[in-house]
Amino acid sequence: MLYEGGAKKVGFASLETMTGGPTGADITYLLPEAQSAISFYVPFSKDLILKYLGKEDPSIRGVHEEENLEIHRIIWKASQRVKHWLIEQGYKAMSVIPNNHYRTDIPGWQVSLPPELSLRYLAVRSGVASFGWSGNVGTKDHGTAIILGGIVTNAKLKSTDPIPESESFCDKCKICTKVCAYQMFSPTEETNISIGGYHFSYSKRINKMRCFITCGGSNGLHSSGKFSTWSPGRYDLPENDEEVTRLLSLALTSQRKRPLIKDSSSGYQPASYGGMGTVQLTCGNCQFVCVGNPKETAKRYKALINSGCIIQNEDGSLEVYPTEKAKEVFESMSIKRQHLYRKDYKRNLRNRT
Repeated sequence: MLYEGGAKKVGFASLETMTGGPTGADITYLLPEAQSAISFYVPFSKDLILKYLGKEDPSIRGVHEEENLEIHRIIWKASQRVKHWLIEQGYKAMSVIPNNHYRTDIPGWQVSLPPELSLRYLAVRSGVASFGWSGNVGTKDHGTAIILGGIVTNAKLKSTDPIPESESFCDKCKICTKVCAYQMFSPTEETNISIGGYHFSYSKRINKMRCFITCGGSNGLHSSGKFSTWSPGRYDLPENDEEVTRLLSLALTSQRKRPLIKDSSSGYQPASYGGMGTVQLTCGNCQFVCVGNPKETAKRYKALINSGCIIQNEDGSLEVYPTEKAKEVFESMSIKRQHLYRKDYKRNLRNRT
């Protein structure tokens, strides 16, 4: 049923194979009677990814966002079909919401964003995918450009084994650390976890708030200043965690004052984590640059770093400019408009002091 619904790979985990892991590995959180969990993924279009990373045309952002949202709908529809079939067979079952649902019972959840069930943990333990250095999971066929789905049930299903390390798509090239505009991933330090007797590792996150600022769309300019995401934001990026926290507050305030990006897709509003408003996708570089093939990954990386920078017009539409031209256009804006996309967090800190 999942393959018919669009899945490219399916795997199974049991209560036993998911034991001993981090909080997100608990399959009983969503269903206390759970005995098994099902993992699967649906990939993105490879052709569209290269156009998205290379900013081939200002319309590509909206087309990519529509595909992203459509894949989530495909996953939900497929998982719901399996859930209802299991219920018809007399079992209990529950579909896992793929994104934006968190465990609010954990202190500080607003910063750590712990998932109700980590679909990454489920995928790596059931052999659907394996960890890349970025912490995103992927396969040799599609790299990390995939979205995961999951179902938990009290049916006892036969578990599948993790992908052997020798068959991993990740060759530790660490290009994923270079494309993050705010350098959230450590190029050297690792996070190590154990789930059901198997050990997994991926890069240490330096500070998740860096991702909130950049992948959340507030900032887009890479720390090198040479290219941007699809966000028109261009903040100076502090290294001190206290200053990062302050910048996040300033950035979110400014972002809400910007016009929504005007193209074919108008984003979405998350059902949880209230107050986020409308979310429009502008990044995902770490996910989309990795193909699982060194030659193709290098091709995507080259397209991204030579893609230029984004400027937003007053009507909300986006324009792509070469790096130096984008800087010139930005500096020609009124100070009031510039402040929508760049705040002097250092001056703000001095004033507070």
